[in-house]
Formats: sequence, C-alpha cells, structure tokens
Amino acid sequence: MDTLQVLVLLTALQALAAFAMGGIALAVGGERLALTKSLVALGFAALGGYFALSLASFLLAGAGPQWANTRTLSSLLAQFSNLLHLGLLGLALWIARHRQPLRKRLVVAVVLAALAGALILTLPGAFDLQAGALRNLLRLGVRSLITALAYAAIALVILRHRPPEGRSLGYWLVLCAFGLLALFNAVNASLFFVPDWLPLAPEASAWLQLGLLLSLLLLAIAMLVWLQERTQAVVEARTITAERMVHLDEASGLANRNGLLKRIEDSTGPNTPLTLLVLHVQRFALLERTLGPAWALEALRRLGEALGRGRPHQLLGVARVDSDRLAVAIAADGSLADADVLARRREAENTALTLGHPVAVSFGYAVRQQREAAATLLASACLAQEKAEASGMRMLRFEPEQARSDADEVEIVGALYRALGEDQLFLEFQGIFEAGSGELDSVEALIRWRHPSQGLLPPGRFLPAAERNGLMGEIDAWVLDRVCRRLRERREQGLPLVPVAMNLSAGSLLDAGLVAAVEAQLRRNGLPPSLLELEITESAAMLDPGRASSVIDALRALGVRVALDDLGTGYSSLSHLRDLRSDRLKIDRSFIGDPKPFGRAIAAAIAALGRSLGTDVVAEGVETPEQLAFCRAAGVPKLQGWLLHRPSTEWPPLRVALPGQAAGGDAPPI
Repeated sequence: MDTLQVLVLLTALQALAAFAMGGIALAVGGERLALTKSLVALGFAALGGYFALSLASFLLAGAGPQWANTRTLSSLLAQFSNLLHLGLLGLALWIARHRQPLRKRLVVAVVLAALAGALILTLPGAFDLQAGALRNLLRLGVRSLITALAYAAIALVILRHRPPEGRSLGYWLVLCAFGLLALFNAVNASLFFVPDWLPLAPEASAWLQLGLLLSLLLLAIAMLVWLQERTQAVVEARTITAERMVHLDEASGLANRNGLLKRIEDSTGPNTPLTLLVLHVQRFALLERTLGPAWALEALRRLGEALGRGRPHQLLGVARVDSDRLAVAIAADGSLADADVLARRREAENTALTLGHPVAVSFGYAVRQQREAAATLLASACLAQEKAEASGMRMLRFEPEQARSDADEVEIVGALYRALGEDQLFLEFQGIFEAGSGELDSVEALIRWRHPSQGLLPPGRFLPAAERNGLMGEIDAWVLDRVCRRLRERREQGLPLVPVAMNLSAGSLLDAGLVAAVEAQLRRNGLPPSLLELEITESAAMLDPGRASSVIDALRALGVRVALDDLGTGYSSLSHLRDLRSDRLKIDRSFIGDPKPFGRAIAAAIAALGRSLGTDVVAEGVETPEQLAFCRAAGVPKLQGWLLHRPSTEWPPLRVALPGQAAGGDAPPI
C-alpha cells in the first residue's frame, strides 16, 4: 500500500472516529450537561464532516479540470466544518466553565466567523491551476496552524480550570488528548512554513495523520470517562443537596425532625442511653406576627445554641422539630440525663431573658427505658411538654403512665362521638329550692353517659376529655336540644314549668353562632326565653372577657337567664361581676362544705354581695343539715344539693321538706 492509499484510509478512519465521538458525547452526561454535550456532539460531527469533505476534495483533485468547481466547494465546506468544530468546542468549554446560558447571537457569531475563515482559506488560488503551492499553504499549513492554536488554547483553559469534583482521570486524559492534537497540527503546519521541511511533507503526512487519528481516539475515550465522571458528580451533588433539604430546616439553619432522627440513628443503637428534651416557645405565632419573622428565627437560633451548650460528649444534635418547638438529643440516662436536662433548661431560660422581649418557654423530656425508638421518644417528650404547659409547670418528665392515660382518652373520645348518635347520653335533673319554703325554684340539667361496656360514667370521666378534644360544642348543642324538648313536652302535657339551667362550655360561650342557635331552639319548641338558664364559669369567661361579655349581653337581651357558676374558684375579680352582669351567682360547693371559718366567710360574703347587687344567689352542694343551717344563717336564698334532691331522670318535686320544716308542707313529685 503506497503513501496515497495510507492517507486516504487514515482520513476515512479519522472521519469515522470524529462521528463516533459526536455520538459518544450525545449519549453520555446528565440533564445538567445537556447543552454542553450537545455542543460537543455538534462540534465533533462538524470535525467528521471536515475529514469526509477533505477526503472528497483530495479524490477530486486528480479527476480533471471539469471537477474544479466541485472540488473548490468541497474544500470550502471542509474548511468551514473544521473552523465550526473549533468554535463549537470553544462555546461548550465557555458554558461549562462559566455556567452561563447560551446566547443566540454568540452562536451566530461563531458560524459567521467560521464561514469567513473558510472563505479566506479556500478562495485564494482556488481557480488558478498553477497556484497549487498557495492552496496547500492556506488549506493545510494555515488551517493546521489555526487548529493547533485553538487546541492549545482549549488545553490551556482546561489546565487552568479546576472542576468542582476535582481533577480526575478523565480530566487528565482530555487535557492530554487536546495537547497531542495541538502538537500534531503544529508539526503539520511547520512542514509548510519551513522551506527545508517541505520535501518531507508527503512522507511525514501519513505519520501525522496516524498520530491525529490516535489522538482523536484518545480524546473519544477521555471524553467518555470525563463526561461520565461529571455526570456522577452531578448526581452525587443532587443527592447531597436533596438529603440536606430533607434533613435541614433552612429557615433557622438547624436540623429538622428527620435530620435529628437520622443523626440519632447513625450515632446510637437500640441499647444506647438516650434522652430527648423538647423546648416550646409559647405564643410563637404572635411573636412572629408582631416582631417579624427575622426576629422570631433569630430567637429560635439563639435558643437552639443555648440547648447545645453543656457536655459536648453527650450532645447528639439540636433540631427544630416544629415551627415553634426545638429538641436536643443527649446520650445519657438516669441521673446524668436529669442533670444535663436541667443545665440545658437553665441555659435556654437565661437566653430567653436576653431576647429583648418576654419569651415564655416550657420543656418536656423523655428518657429511653425499654429500647424505645428515637421517634417514639421524641413524641413522648412532646407529650410531656404539652402536659407541662397545660398544667402551668415549667418542665415535666415523661412517664409511661401518661401514655396509658392518653390512650384511654383517645378511646373515650372515640366512643363519645358514637354515643352522640346512638342515644347513649341522657339527662338527669336536680332541683334548686327556696331556702325558706323548700319550693322548687328551677332545675339544673346534668348530662350522663351510659357506656355500653363500662356502664354509667360520671361527667368527670368524659367531659374533660371532650373539652380537650373539641367535642364540647356538639355536647352542648345536644343538651340544649334535649332541655328544650323536655320543657315543650311538659308544656304540652299542662305540667308546671320552671326555668331549666344547663352548663355551657368555654368553646360554646365564645362561639359566634351561640345566640342564634339558642334563639332557633326556643322558637322551634315555642318556649319563652325566660325558661332557659345558661351557666358559665368565671374561668371560661376570662379566656376572652370582651367576647364573653358581648355574648352574655346578647343572651340577656334575648330574655335568656345567665348564671355565673363555681364563683370564687376562678379569677375572682369583682370587676368580672360588673362586666359579665349575670342574673345568678352560684357559690361553689367547696366553700359550702369547708369546715374552716375562712371558706364559710367567703360564702357569706358572696351572699351579701349578691343581695347588694340585686342578683340571685344559689349555694351548691348542700348535703348536711349543718350546711343548710349555715346557708340560712348567711342569707343564701336558694339551695341545691343532695340533702334536698338527688339528680334523677324524673322531674324534681315542686316542694321538699327541709330539716326543721313540717312534713305536711311536702308536695308530691310531678
């Protein structure tokens, strides 16, 4: 095989190698490298086109003068493809280096520059058959020089650039391949610029083309390796970023719930001592609205730093586990855990005092005892914190009994929902009587629950749970409906009617639809409003004094009576009596049954206050003749208690015989 045939074969192989490299570039790399790999693929497709067109031009050189124009056009397209190849590689490198979007006018500039360069390299001597030396100098010498300089510049840029994932094997292979391409093109150019080397050109060209072919194959392998490394690096970076987002609360800079549990899982085993302390910032939403989100987040960060102080070898992590709740994990149990928790609590409370605004915090913590999972322990600590805050305590340690009581409460509330629709609830009525005559003044309706498996449940067994779980609105509506029905039935039967009182929960008192609901029930049953009395506690009214006062005024304007229940056990401010303006005051049973003079003095004072205000007064819990005698002596006009009448599903008697009163004054029950 002579030199000419070798050159033709090597040029064809170079074209195939260039097209293959374009396919490789297009096939590898992730979405983040889509633009870069597309430019690289187009660039090497253009290089393949250059080799193919150069081969066609070379073969047409000896085909006769009739092919001169075709050979010139082929040569022009070949030079354009080569320069376009260099321009597209430069664009891809610029985008990868600066991470900027590709601009349309930049692409147009590259294409126009490649076309202009191709015209400059092709047109001089293109139609002059005697200008072969000029054509070789421009098309081979100058082109090789431009290509060598371009490859050298690309290699220099790659050398000065340090990829985010570091200089890997693929990086060095790409750098080496571009360096060899620059070297072989520079040697090829020198054959045409150095006169003494020109005779060597025909023989040296074959070796140079072989070197270029091997360099292109090396570049193909290098690109495959480097792009794969870049893709892997991008995937790993995405994974790290996603994991960071899953485990980090970006707003505060602290770990989130998932991050804390992951850190505990990575650092401990099921038998490792573990304590979780939870801090709750009370009224955090209000602080955030009034002082701004930036202040609130800074407060959380500083409280988190305070929780992180202490014994560093025991600290596992601090996290924001809720919008207004922080948690710290400690590798300790027993007395060490208690001591560490107290120390971190003091740090957090001291920090709360320095925030420039009153910030109240409460704490709860749980200690691993029986291989509990970290998530379970965190839930237990949150439960302890909620109970501490609800009971007015600063901190509470979780005990297993709390979980059992909560499970009981969940069961009770679920059964109570069913009881409302299955007629398991019923009312008992207890009379309120005149202290002097024993005549029936009014009746109080008391709710009871006949549980299908537990039997008769007292109100204290289920009403607190209903209050905590937002069920009292439905219960109050049920009682109101049953009371109005009972009054309507007695009226339709022509039986004597007296006002019936029912207890009203705090939620119902502050409900905007309460007055309309009461009015609708009275109208539906055709009852005068004076037959209904609603009992509210002082504590319930003080949850929102302004709202409670306006609701009470609306009820009294409707004609419904309002009684202030459990007087003396709540906030006990005389201004409340003025603002709430109730029709009746009910002295709590704790004062009536108190054997000490102080308690009875309070009861006597409430009775005197009621007389001064012109407000009716009722003594609750009258159970002994001595308590009855005290109430009479204190001037309490109305009495309620087991001594007079026990609660019953039957209507109370119209009169009862009081101790010291003649039995003949009794009236039969109706």
